[in-house]
Amino acid sequence: MSFSERLQKVMDEKGYTKYKVAKSLHMSATTISNYLKNKTKPDTTKLEVMSLLLGVNRRWLLTDEGEKYRKENVVTEQTYGNLSVRDNDELTVRYLAGIVNKQASSLQARDEEIRKLITMHEVLLGKLTALVEKLFEKL
Repeated sequence: MSFSERLQKVMDEKGYTKYKVAKSLHMSATTISNYLKNKTKPDTTKLEVMSLLLGVNRRWLLTDEGEKYRKENVVTEQTYGNLSVRDNDELTVRYLAGIVNKQASSLQARDEEIRKLITMHEVLLGKLTALVEKLFEKL
């Protein structure tokens, strides 16, 4: 069974849609869809947070090896957002790291779009300058 099949199976068992999982993990539904289509796999942090939400062993989810269910640190959707740092520092840090990673990816994408727009602006400005110069030559 592949990673995507194991993920789908656990989501079905829990009654979770890709939208519900995406919202709970602060990811896009497209990202979850790519996992389910076996197009991509989550990085270590996302895999850990996902396995916590679903209550399954991270190793099993990724490789189909080991115990399927987690014996500790099982987190439900309702309690996930209410965890305090004192309750579980490591879990909280992983959760926050997931949010930070998503925000960083979003900012990188925006930076790339801005770079493209600046380049396009420079090209268009160069062409406009050349056209204006030709116009003045004809006058």
